[in-house]
Amino acid sequence: MKRTLPLTALFLSSSLILTPSVLAEEVESGATQATSTQTVKVTETTEALTPIPPAIQKTMDRLFTLQPELKKLNIITSGSREGSQLFLVGLSDRPEEEIEKEDMSAYLEFDRNTGDLLSFNIQATAWVSEKLPSRQLAQDTAERFLTEWFGTEGRKQFGKSTRYSDSSSAVRNEDGSIVSWRTRSVEFPLLLNGIPIENKGVRLDVDSFGHITNYSYDLVDVDTTKIPKPDTALPIEEVIKNMTTADSISLNYVKERPRKDSEDTKTKRVLRYDLDNSGYIHAQTGKKVLNTGLKPTETKTVLHPKGQTLVARSEEEVKQLLAKLFDINSATGTVRIDQPIDFPWEKESPYLYYQFYTEDGQVSAYMRTDKKTGQVYSASLLANEEQKKQAARITKEQAFTVARDFLETYADSSTTELELQQEIFEEPEIPSWVDKSKLPEMTDDLKGKYQFDFTKLHQGIPVRDHNYQVDIDKQTGRVVAFSLSASSEKTELPDSRNIVTKEEALATLIKHKTPLELKYIWPWYLDQQAPAPFLIYAWDHSDGFGYVDAITGEYIKEPIEEDE
Repeated sequence: MKRTLPLTALFLSSSLILTPSVLAEEVESGATQATSTQTVKVTETTEALTPIPPAIQKTMDRLFTLQPELKKLNIITSGSREGSQLFLVGLSDRPEEEIEKEDMSAYLEFDRNTGDLLSFNIQATAWVSEKLPSRQLAQDTAERFLTEWFGTEGRKQFGKSTRYSDSSSAVRNEDGSIVSWRTRSVEFPLLLNGIPIENKGVRLDVDSFGHITNYSYDLVDVDTTKIPKPDTALPIEEVIKNMTTADSISLNYVKERPRKDSEDTKTKRVLRYDLDNSGYIHAQTGKKVLNTGLKPTETKTVLHPKGQTLVARSEEEVKQLLAKLFDINSATGTVRIDQPIDFPWEKESPYLYYQFYTEDGQVSAYMRTDKKTGQVYSASLLANEEQKKQAARITKEQAFTVARDFLETYADSSTTELELQQEIFEEPEIPSWVDKSKLPEMTDDLKGKYQFDFTKLHQGIPVRDHNYQVDIDKQTGRVVAFSLSASSEKTELPDSRNIVTKEEALATLIKHKTPLELKYIWPWYLDQQAPAPFLIYAWDHSDGFGYVDAITGEYIKEPIEEDE
């Protein structure tokens, strides 16, 4: 038996559209079918538009009933991508030759064969707002649209709303003014056997006026005979026991997240125990799934920091410093200050960003400095693209020595010990469902540089917001990029002596841990997808995260984002 189910927008760009959807033929809220007069008009200035198939036109008319602002727009583009089942429609309130002056535009994607609406995105100048919609407004608006679009029965194929993440976008006008939009995303996971499929379902973006600005939905054919049943899962107690061991707990200094009602604005760092919340456990075997083959390793490095600082307070000083750091001829290039958009609701950026280009366009460089002091926090060089395809002339060990010497010169004077984070690749086992004859030929790493990531240690414990990165060119052995810790606040770190033990912290974490929940995931191996979802266990984070204060042994629940 086969059942048609939607696939998340994650795969929208892959054109994996296989079967018709379960869209309700009519909106059950009582809205009548749109008449031909509601169809979007085609502007006379648009060239060679592909005729809209009747099935797609019918879906568009239904959409315009729920999104009436789209009725007033002109069709600017229509047609299919080559070899794709997608049919695309672009809309604007202006004819094509005046598109840069538009006040509203929209882009719609349909299944060319079935007419199903797969996604739409709307941007309107009249909807500009710096206000983030509340969770309640976003949830109510998204829920109403979902029920109206799929019908009461169709709504039952999705679970309760999740993931109230927010997003922002902005445009800088010619006069330097900035207009911005803010939305909150609501996702409705697809249910299978009453269990949600991870990252699969419908996603809706809602603005502060209650407009639906983005919708995404996809389709896939599912053979339900291959779906593992929930009653085949191991008992939760057994899985929790295997997931909560001494190896799954970590001790770090972490910047504390202050509550909004707190009057104390000073930055604090807490010494905390955290339980590993990542990854999935196969519900039938109890083993981790989706193994990438990357094994994280940490190596401690002792430094004798000289505490030197890099400073550039003007474009000319930036030129000179780039020439010194990266051995480039600054006389043949120009430097300009980049002006990234600062969102109005955020604090003003404390940094200046510089861009450098040679006259021949073959070399570019970037630098980030402190706006007040000119202290340099990061810089990078882009050049010699052809050399990246050549075999390395220096070893990783030689490159590490260069990176360490660089940090010994420019790292913060309090940084006497670092932890190098590396990921060693071990060939993972190829899943049994993969067609090995279709796997691409694997090649050696052709990146032209070695990247080294470091974290400061205090009393042997990582300080997670005090990080460094140094990149070394494989051909020249020179530094081609770096990032120095921009943590200027001198905060006192808690003493790690006389803290609660890892065993005590683990017991507290397990006591307060939210329960595991059953989910389905649909794994990929390179460009091949498993024939059916896997049944897995994952932690339920819908109520937020928590940790154990290593000094007091108290369980601390981190504050969840509040509505503005």
